[in-house]
Amino acid sequence: MKIITKVGVVGSGTMGSAIAQHFCMKNLKVVLVDMTEENLDRGRKLIQGSLEEAVKRKIMSEDDMKAFIGNIKFTTDYGDFRDCQFVVEAVFEDFKVKQAAFRKIEEVVSKDCVIASNTSSFPITDLSADLKNPERFLGVHYFYHAAKNKLIEIIPGKKTSEEYISSLNNFYFFYDKLPIIVKDIPGFAVNRFFVPWLNEAVRLYEEGLGSQAFIDKVAIDAFRVGMGPFALMNATGVPIAMHAAQTLADAFGPFYSPADRLKEQVKSGKPWEISETGGSSNEDVIRDRLLGATLGVAAQMVSEGVTNPTDADMGARIGLRWPAGPFEMMNHAGVERMKGVISGIFKKWDLKLPEIFSTVDPKKGFACDWVSRHVVKSTGIVEFNRPDSMNALNETVMEQLAGCFDSLEKNPAVEKIVFIGKGKAFIAGADIKFFIDNIEANNLERIYAFTDFGQKVLSKISNSKKATIAYIDGLALGGGLEFALACKYRIGTKRTMVAFPETGIGIYPGLGGTQRTTRITGKGIAKYLVATGAMINAEKALKFGLIDAISDRLAGLDDFANLKAPSGKTAREKSPEDEFQSFDGVVSDSLFGSEIFKKNEKSLRSKAPLALRKSMELIDAGEKLNIDEALKLELQSLNWIFSTADAKAGLESVIKRARPVFSGK
Repeated sequence: MKIITKVGVVGSGTMGSAIAQHFCMKNLKVVLVDMTEENLDRGRKLIQGSLEEAVKRKIMSEDDMKAFIGNIKFTTDYGDFRDCQFVVEAVFEDFKVKQAAFRKIEEVVSKDCVIASNTSSFPITDLSADLKNPERFLGVHYFYHAAKNKLIEIIPGKKTSEEYISSLNNFYFFYDKLPIIVKDIPGFAVNRFFVPWLNEAVRLYEEGLGSQAFIDKVAIDAFRVGMGPFALMNATGVPIAMHAAQTLADAFGPFYSPADRLKEQVKSGKPWEISETGGSSNEDVIRDRLLGATLGVAAQMVSEGVTNPTDADMGARIGLRWPAGPFEMMNHAGVERMKGVISGIFKKWDLKLPEIFSTVDPKKGFACDWVSRHVVKSTGIVEFNRPDSMNALNETVMEQLAGCFDSLEKNPAVEKIVFIGKGKAFIAGADIKFFIDNIEANNLERIYAFTDFGQKVLSKISNSKKATIAYIDGLALGGGLEFALACKYRIGTKRTMVAFPETGIGIYPGLGGTQRTTRITGKGIAKYLVATGAMINAEKALKFGLIDAISDRLAGLDDFANLKAPSGKTAREKSPEDEFQSFDGVVSDSLFGSEIFKKNEKSLRSKAPLALRKSMELIDAGEKLNIDEALKLELQSLNWIFSTADAKAGLESVIKRARPVFSGK
């Protein structure tokens, strides 16, 4: 990975100051340049105000805030960019002004400094036309608020070098952004389908099909979002929607043209009043038109090769904070039905049905790659790619994992397999909603089938003759920790945090957690971890034998390919937690006479009694069996535990973010 330790930002407005804030909060040195001291002072106040809010919310300390601001040099001198390795332009949308800034940057930076534009209007290739070294120039499209929103669209120009694309992708990944690489085309990826969502809402209002308030209500219901299109335009600025629509119309034709009523509203200089009155309130038509316009454009965009369904959906979920992306929505609504809806809308505008519909099986729907595989030299890399869901395991993820692993396992060129997770989690457990939905549907067999299949996949990994390494950079909770324990080696970082939270939500670990843990850490530590749900950092995990080494953080496939398996496992020293080996899961006052149990009293008293006792029973019984028989034993009580009132209460508490109340039933 190209080492970037100092970055520059041109423009201290709303976007530029937020970009500088993101960098300074990652302890990078930042040079923020603007034309006047007045502009810089405004940028300083924007950054300080945002950080002060974080201090009030106890996200950071006042000392942290001061240190972060201290990382920024506010200056009017482009010469201060001299030793920056990366510079981002974030001035207002004026082509000539941007090009002038690029010329000034190029005069002072080194020949391999990456230069990027945060433009949302201009082609990256056009912006780079006058640069001496266009191969190191690309677009980095941030989403509001740039310091907080994790999505970044990376847009290479026609002459951008692959080396710089890869370097910047790794850089953002390392510093906790979630980049997607998209084609250099107006609207890039996310705005390409988001702006028509806004524009179509205005057309519906213009045609008398509903009041603004009613259209917002239908949009909120159909897309499961917190704010409808009219309210959102008021929040972000009505003119922005019009200008974005016009930019798309100039490139792609009249379907994208801003509605006449939108132009009128911008001319008035007022926000939408969002009236409750007017229109026929035709809910079905409004829903289909909004879905058809938005999802149709997403399908059109993917058909053109701008991006792929996986990144389009991730862009919607992370950048727009929609609960589902366009392709997931099409799968849910029915591909055949949405194909008809989109076809009807597109015909009116003389647009062809997107080609992607000719390649998809309507019964299977569009496939998103939540798990992907790579081969670099002799290393296979399996990447979990659901960062907004903390890479949680569900049926699709487990099936894709199985396919990726099988492919690498059969590849004779692959000597070791490294598992990584995108975002702040390695894998933060199983999908809680999947469990709740099937409990409510009285379909416990589906939960059993998912767990049984998961055990089989993990057993394949555990039995592999190839070196398997779980690189745990972030959270590994529940099923994520169980997955890591199925690998031959586990390597943590300073961000590693592991735990078994199951007994605190009414269930027990079902993917080997009550069995493999004992064989790795010993029974006392296994019982301690499962009973208390204690969150363990990398140092303690190493001490307990849960991980084999602590590494510096890595980013980039080459770095992961060079990751070496630890040379040997050291014998674990005895610790106070080993006293848990005789714990049977029964919580009584007499238990807390022991110092280690007293220390964990609050935690133990908060657990679901049935899950706690069953977990300890499984650990005791499984210890005497071979691993295959022990794993079968773990499955035997699965339907029973998920049928308990405690399981339902505990799992629902996660969704509701409330403390569960257990009845012991």
